[in-house]
Amino acid sequence: MGHRLLIVDDEEAIVLTMKEYFETFGHQVDCARGREEAEAFLNASSYAMVIAVLRLHPVREAEGLDLLALVRERFPRTRVVLFTGYATPELLSEARRLGADAFLQKPQALSDVARVVFALLGSPPG
Repeated sequence: MGHRLLIVDDEEAIVLTMKEYFETFGHQVDCARGREEAEAFLNASSYAMVIAVLRLHPVREAEGLDLLALVRERFPRTRVVLFTGYATPELLSEARRLGADAFLQKPQALSDVARVVFALLGSPPG
């Protein structure tokens, strides 16, 4: 039986590619295009993992950190993987302080993302 995953990114192609990939391994995957939609999913279900882009809106680059803080506060056992193409030492430090399980630079090969996800979930692919 697979895990329940939530993928949060404003780039539809990335979301759909990751959704299809992780579903092939039996995981149930929900997708959100932003923080509000992600919060609605989190209010309705629990997730083993949230995979989210750190910068979900050009004006509000810390929106992903807000989502991380929400997940940590309400779902402390949920694993969180963050992505960003705009990493600064301050953002990385804050993400670590808030409890991100992994932090990946965009773009990232799907095989590398999967390796991190499966390691954190404790479930090998297949």
